[in-house]
Amino acid sequence: MSNIITSNLNTSEFAQYLEEKKYPAGKNLFNQSDIIDGCHIIVKGTVHGVVRDDELGRQAKMNLNFHEGDVLGMTDLLVNSDGITTRNFSAVATCEVTSFFISKQAFQQVQQDQKASAFFFKLALKSASNSTFNSHKSIAEDSLLDSAIPEVDFMVANSVLAQQKIQSFSESFIDELINHVALEINQHADELAEQTVLESNMGVKAHKVLKIGLGSIEIAKTLVGKTGVGSMSEPDKGVRTIYTPMGVVFGMIPITNPVETILFKFLSALKSRNAIIVSSHRKGRDVGLKTVSIIQSVLKKHGAPVNLIQAPQLPANRAVTNAFMSHIDVNFILATGGPSMVKSAYQSGTPAIGVGKGNAPVWICQDSDLKQAAQDVINSKSFDNGIVCGSENNLIVDSAVKDEFVEHAQSFGAAVLSDEELQILIDQAFSSGRLDAHWVGRSAADICEHLNIRRDYEIKLIIAKVDSGQLDSPFLKEKLAPVLSLSVVDSDQQALNLAKQILQGEGSGHTAIIHSQDDQLIKRYGQAVDVSRILVNTPGTQGCIGAANGLQLSWTLGCGTQGGGSTSDNVTYKHLMNTKRIAYSL
Repeated sequence: MSNIITSNLNTSEFAQYLEEKKYPAGKNLFNQSDIIDGCHIIVKGTVHGVVRDDELGRQAKMNLNFHEGDVLGMTDLLVNSDGITTRNFSAVATCEVTSFFISKQAFQQVQQDQKASAFFFKLALKSASNSTFNSHKSIAEDSLLDSAIPEVDFMVANSVLAQQKIQSFSESFIDELINHVALEINQHADELAEQTVLESNMGVKAHKVLKIGLGSIEIAKTLVGKTGVGSMSEPDKGVRTIYTPMGVVFGMIPITNPVETILFKFLSALKSRNAIIVSSHRKGRDVGLKTVSIIQSVLKKHGAPVNLIQAPQLPANRAVTNAFMSHIDVNFILATGGPSMVKSAYQSGTPAIGVGKGNAPVWICQDSDLKQAAQDVINSKSFDNGIVCGSENNLIVDSAVKDEFVEHAQSFGAAVLSDEELQILIDQAFSSGRLDAHWVGRSAADICEHLNIRRDYEIKLIIAKVDSGQLDSPFLKEKLAPVLSLSVVDSDQQALNLAKQILQGEGSGHTAIIHSQDDQLIKRYGQAVDVSRILVNTPGTQGCIGAANGLQLSWTLGCGTQGGGSTSDNVTYKHLMNTKRIAYSL
């Protein structure tokens, strides 16, 4: 075969453009990231592709081989002949290889030579029929998907060792660690809150200090003294239970609550004798690393393994996240964040709990305490600039009390927009069909100042009127900012239908709110809305996490199967344990 190719090339009009080259086995014909300088016609031997990822310290052999008669680097020349670009992979000689090299300059001359050009493209067409004309860049990227990332393997191995070590610790020592970690984070609440605001450009520092306090001291109170792993319960109907840890947990952290979610997931993992690796949102990466460092300092001081909690130093990268989620020694995933991230957690093959979007409808019934309801709504939705996922998003107000409710809302700092102001808000803050990312977590005052919307009082909340039949309105989507829709209804059934329709559009499984004194109406609402928690006469921000009612205090709120999740609970440390049941004959 090689002799035929060599003979044809040497006797053709094409020969003058060729330079013969030889490569021993293992030698690179070209390297990844080299500037494209030409292509090779393989005359003898076989060449395979290798792709590397310098950022993540990994490489993989590609499912891509070039044999005698194939043109190596042809795609690069054809696609990039007019610009300077680089190779997508390295070409390595599998055995001794001989090739004819066509430089980029020679290739440009070939295109002007009719006979030589015809010969080259005939050869190229044959090479294409051998499936080497595919997108080499795409093949290179795909080849890396299943390749190991050394730092990921290293971190997971350290987590396994740390998790094994704490199995011998007493429950009292675990509780002591929980208390001391919570106290230490709380002592740093001011600086962590300030760094969160500066890094994310979201929220209110004072409110974040309160959230960190709640997520540290109060969470610790829910854990200390509770039954942990290893203990055997007394028989109940002939059944004893023993709790066992899961192992290594991977926790994804949202930008909305970066510090308190890390702490909540760590304390829950510690109580259940698991190790955890946390991955923060890119806008909260630095404050996440600082939070982990503070926790590790407490662990070290008490002689506990610092690798009970780790955070990757690698750049924010979907490949890194996927590598953790699919790692054979990662036993469970706690995913808090956007829908795509939660979906990828469930698709990873590792057991997971994922929680997604909120978009709470809030029914203001005519029998409610309107002043209190208005105050709850404004204070809740303006808290931390509206970024809590279970906060109010869509007001549904009975027509009989609409004017009185609006009057109270304005007295607490709400700006109810005119039709003209509403259009300005749509054009400048909802231009993409939902709240533009720039305004996420920004104050109502900042938004209104930008839009030149004025009131003679401090604006804490923006209310956008939406006709009850306007279901495609961008205001009926989740708004992580102090912005609320307001729809007026004339009957209970209309209110129930609208709440259901809003949730069908976005927010199924999360939270709904009702302000009413009528228990029968509350029950009807609870049966109608497809959510996991219905809050009654309660501010949504505090109510959804269990800070203002009897729900379990939690920073990971299950949304049930209707929200694409595996649980509808407010997640606790018990969700990070397996249960053994010893059942006796009755």
